[in-house]
Amino acid sequence: QISVIEALHKNLLELSTPVIPVDDKILVMPLIGTIDTFRADQIMEAILQEVTGRQAEAVIIDITGVPIVDTAVANHLIRTVRAVKLVGGTCIMVGVRPEIAQTLVRLDISFPDLITAATLKAGLNLARQILNQ
Repeated sequence: QISVIEALHKNLLELSTPVIPVDDKILVMPLIGTIDTFRADQIMEAILQEVTGRQAEAVIIDITGVPIVDTAVANHLIRTVRAVKLVGGTCIMVGVRPEIAQTLVRLDISFPDLITAATLKAGLNLARQILNQ
């Protein structure tokens, strides 16, 4: 019984933090729903495992489906961007809606390492440009 519950929990975590390879060097992580501290840790762990395991060079984090980005969520996302940079990758964040942009500016969060694009398509184009330099 417990091993079944553990297996279901593991499957649920994998589904809540999918990392999708677009090609050999680019990964995409679409995020949907609320992000709490536990899920933020899972996001970072999943991204770092995939970047190092696949030797990917760019990760696109799509936050289109994240309804609320507060200080805690923003800080978790920025830490993830920095962690990816430490293992040799580049992060591009896409799907930043106007209200999220306003929140981030109002919170005065510093994010010098953050590269953004409006849409997933624009993020993929930008990742390809960065990798071809």
